[in-house]
Amino acid sequence: MHPIGRSPLVRVLSAVMLLAAWGAAAAAEEEELRPGILGEDDRTILEDEGPPWDAVGQVNIGGFRSSGQCTGTLIAPDLVVTAAHCVLSPATGKPFPLGDIHFLAAVRASENKGHATARCLRFPADHPPAPVTPSAGGGMPLATLAGDSALIVLDAALDVEPAPLADDIRPEPGLALTHVAYPGDRRFLPVAHRNCTLLGADSSFWLNDCDTHPGSSGGPVFAIEDGGWKIAAIQVAAGAGGANIALPRTAWPSLARDADCP
Repeated sequence: MHPIGRSPLVRVLSAVMLLAAWGAAAAAEEEELRPGILGEDDRTILEDEGPPWDAVGQVNIGGFRSSGQCTGTLIAPDLVVTAAHCVLSPATGKPFPLGDIHFLAAVRASENKGHATARCLRFPADHPPAPVTPSAGGGMPLATLAGDSALIVLDAALDVEPAPLADDIRPEPGLALTHVAYPGDRRFLPVAHRNCTLLGADSSFWLNDCDTHPGSSGGPVFAIEDGGWKIAAIQVAAGAGGANIALPRTAWPSLARDADCP
């Protein structure tokens, strides 16, 4: 594996907001920064349907004082993997109320292939949930994202084929990737950056050049294994040094095994 440094500042890619605090100035700043787009925007609308693409969907937060949007993927009919900061309130550091956490699979305009809410949340055993809070300058140390993964256990099984998880992909620089998400700037159609690449990796982080955008947090990063597309990582942040940040399967091995509600 190609080692990576831990000093760069990163910007998380959720679009979670407190309604009372969100204003036109913040929206204008985000548009100006275009976090996650590296050079030209290489994202295109994902035309493919069926597995594994239909397993990707929206993680939406809908509550009285807060709302938010991220991306997640079914890895079992009632299990969705996403970024932890998508389901944690930035105001309290605690999970949003379960009934406010919604997953909609394969959203295309006004249609989707399944909807359920959270029955419980699971976090990596060695990384208790903690809010990902930017510094005054808008960035945060890369190391703070090490535990930024979560499993949403849904209150109903969806009739959508789950996306398979990669088992043994060698994270060599140049590995071909495809990142799929529902970004805030194209919210109601799945967007993909095909043939982006892995730039560097260790057991905790994958640096990649896959274009991404707020709302894409938790979105899958696919790679080919055994002839098919499998989830190799989840995208969590836009880096400040010409690379974006994903958490590989090696960073959240316990999630798929620890899928029962207490």
